[in-house]
Amino acid sequence: MVLKLTVEAIIYSLLYAAFSVILMKKQGAIKQLYNYPPKIQQRAVELGITTKEEMAANSKKNKPLGFAVMTIASLVIICAVNHETTFWAGAYQSYIFFNAFSLFDAAVIDTVWFCHSKFWIIPGTEDMTDVYHDYWFHWKPFFAGLILIIPLAIIIGGLSALIGLFI
Repeated sequence: MVLKLTVEAIIYSLLYAAFSVILMKKQGAIKQLYNYPPKIQQRAVELGITTKEEMAANSKKNKPLGFAVMTIASLVIICAVNHETTFWAGAYQSYIFFNAFSLFDAAVIDTVWFCHSKFWIIPGTEDMTDVYHDYWFHWKPFFAGLILIIPLAIIIGGLSALIGLFI
């Protein structure tokens, strides 16, 4: 069971990472500025590249989409692949999946790709290397997520149980 969940968590992380990377590549760095450190956001606003309102609008558009993909992908693995339709199975498996992706996101997407790729450098911020290399900015959400993901896992547990009523 542990090995199976580990493999599924890796698959979930890779699937969600693929979604994230496709979205990022399609939209480009400017539309992802709401994910950047505040100093880079501030510089981009000062340069007239974006506005705080545009960043907020992009966040409001992308975050619900990401939430929907996270929810559907976890429910497919939990209910369709694992045939688990209880609250506790849905809650703990989704908690594992969400944290596995969060770890992958912090370690690979953010620490390796974002911090060390020219793709993410906003024109006019090239001199802000120390801000781009602020690893702690990317790891704080991972550690906070260990607790903050619990309500989402509870929701997935409830949805898993609800699905169980209909299958």
